[in-house]
Amino acid sequence: MVKSQTEVVADLLARRDAILTELAAMATSDVGALPNTSGPGDHIDHVGYKKSLYDELKQISDTLELIQGPAESISRGRLT
Repeated sequence: MVKSQTEVVADLLARRDAILTELAAMATSDVGALPNTSGPGDHIDHVGYKKSLYDELKQISDTLELIQGPAESISRGRLT
């Protein structure tokens, strides 16, 4: 089943909102909010997890821009 462009955009916006909510809700004890930890059999890549969320946001933004195509804007001002 092929999704329509509108459905794809809605899915991308929903995922973007979920990532933004997750980033905003990170408390100082959550995965992604702490420095990396490592020890015998214990490694949590907090920095990598948070970076991956920001990378995904960038990919979503780029994809939405690509789908929407070029935009034109006109501004008018007064020369002094």
